Amino acid sequence: MHWVDRVAKTLLKRGKNHVIASGISVSGHIHIGHCNDVFIADGVRRALEELGGEGEAFWYADDFDPMRRIPWPLNEGELAERYKQYLGVPYIDIPSPDPKYKNFVDYFARPFIESLDDFGVDVKVYSGAEIYRSGEMAGPIRIALEKADKIRAILNRYRSKSLPEDWLPYDALCERCGKLATTRSYSWHDNYVSYRCEGSDYAAGCGYEGEADFTKGQGKLTWRVEWPARWKLLGVTCEPFGKDHAVVGGSYDTGKLIAKQVFGYKAPYPVPYEWVSLGGMQMSSSKGVVFTLPQWLEIAEPELLRYFIFRSKPMKAKEFDPGLALLDLYDEYDLMEQVYFGMVEAGARKEEQFRRIYQLSQLHETPKQPVQRVPFRFAAVLSQVMRDEKQTIKVLTSRGMLTDPSEFDIKLALRRLRCAQNWVPKHAPARLRFKVAETLPAEAARRLTQKQKQGLTQLAADISSRDFTPVELHNHIYQLAQKIGLKVPELFKAIYLVLLGRESGPRAGSFISVLDKEFVISRLKEATF
Repeated sequence: MHWVDRVAKTLLKRGKNHVIASGISVSGHIHIGHCNDVFIADGVRRALEELGGEGEAFWYADDFDPMRRIPWPLNEGELAERYKQYLGVPYIDIPSPDPKYKNFVDYFARPFIESLDDFGVDVKVYSGAEIYRSGEMAGPIRIALEKADKIRAILNRYRSKSLPEDWLPYDALCERCGKLATTRSYSWHDNYVSYRCEGSDYAAGCGYEGEADFTKGQGKLTWRVEWPARWKLLGVTCEPFGKDHAVVGGSYDTGKLIAKQVFGYKAPYPVPYEWVSLGGMQMSSSKGVVFTLPQWLEIAEPELLRYFIFRSKPMKAKEFDPGLALLDLYDEYDLMEQVYFGMVEAGARKEEQFRRIYQLSQLHETPKQPVQRVPFRFAAVLSQVMRDEKQTIKVLTSRGMLTDPSEFDIKLALRRLRCAQNWVPKHAPARLRFKVAETLPAEAARRLTQKQKQGLTQLAADISSRDFTPVELHNHIYQLAQKIGLKVPELFKAIYLVLLGRESGPRAGSFISVLDKEFVISRLKEATF
């Protein structure tokens, strides 16, 4: 059973209706590492509904949190100086660097939110700032203030240094400087919390003393209290979250106790997950080590990201590399699809796993019949020589990539080719990028040995006499070299020399297949004169 289904079955033992939460602090660009939250929440919702339950998933923007560090790209040059003044200020109150966006939050969150539909993710979106300012959080805040001693005792169990006796679980928004991270709340009465703006380790305070009305969003609960308060307010029954919250004594451990003892609520079922690294580096919004949903859609299909997330257990580390590793990801997805439709055998256990992962990878409904896919490796080559859509489809059908294609097949093929066209110049290694030599390179003619010329002559004759699929052609070149007593790499080297003017290039079978047949035959013959 897939882990998503196990989560759904566990939830159904607790009841039929569920609310699955996800969210992130809008501290910079929201990257694919943050997608575990919302994709898992949506996946659990789907599984619940398939099993007869009812579920709602939401994504919560922690946009009322204070800015602790200036994120990339605002931390460079003149922008860095401009944004220093906003350290400690709630994200929602920080201006956008681009006038097209309303504020800091809109600048970083809108591209992510608008992309969710492209990935088949169906969630309700909440704004933390809106919830506080609307007064919805006033009830939980009052309870937390009334039971501050109990909360302090819970938190002190996991602290090396105890919280002060007058500590309150509330961060007031300074009326004078607009900072949230610099205030210390010490007493309260009615709807008001008294505070001093004393400063923090990353933002200076202004010294102001005042009162904040917690019913009007003039401050917020501290994180370890806000999280369980949010569970109660929104009725959360399940929540995926990063492994840092799941450590012993972490915010989930304290949240469970606060939820039960302060808010009288059972903590949601936890689904902790590991981080996603990018090219061997941990993703970081502040450092600019990011890969966003819009960036993904430029080079890869949305189903591929869903597959990337659901193919392994959530606590297994995930590594994404938009370079060569993306080719393997495409190959894996295509193989899984072939297994799903019974085109390839993989063993009963693997087939069951592949079928479920494939279903979870789909944006909406699972296709009812086999899908014709153009291998991405071939698409990467074809994208560098295609002139127009009509010619492209002609090449794909003549090379056996598409057979009597439907409109849907053609749509998928063109989508993959567009991804490949974007991928090649930005992420493909040099050997996969090419430009066909307009004339026979003079150096190639000088360097070819007699054996290489013999191989090229025979290859030209073979291509002239029959049609090959890209795979068949690649294998044929191997066999031809062995037949004439030439080392296989030497024949491949000769092919690249006469067509590209260099000794290496993309996979030869695919490369030759995308070129005009008569052109290839003519060039190979010319090289052997």
